[in-house]
Amino acid sequence: RRMNLRTLSALQWIGIAAAPLVWASQHVLGYGIGEARCSPGGARWGIDVSVWELTLLSCAGLLVVAAEASAVAVFMRTRGAGFGDGPPEEEAGLPQSRLHFFATAALVANVLFLTMMLFDGLGSALDVLCRQT
Repeated sequence: RRMNLRTLSALQWIGIAAAPLVWASQHVLGYGIGEARCSPGGARWGIDVSVWELTLLSCAGLLVVAAEASAVAVFMRTRGAGFGDGPPEEEAGLPQSRLHFFATAALVANVLFLTMMLFDGLGSALDVLCRQT
């Protein structure tokens, strides 16, 4: 089944932009969870940092896997696009090389962001918080 260029372009942007946005959100929310747990006001809430961090990591990881699937879809649909193909046009037979280039970059970037998220989330969940320096 053939996808139109508008759908491929949307998938390409999801593939390239979702992982950095999800990673930044996961990192900031994880930091906030740690701050809430260690602050005098938040300590009485009984926040279980490990549960929150692992839940956050799971949700963020699923979003990055979905972004990777989008990048794979665009990459597979644009195979064979030549390097000199110029900008995409609606009547073009094959989606152009720009989509293929960004899908290739997204394939690599999503793996890197997922790795950073795993280190960040697992490190936060398994480390001891709230100790004095």
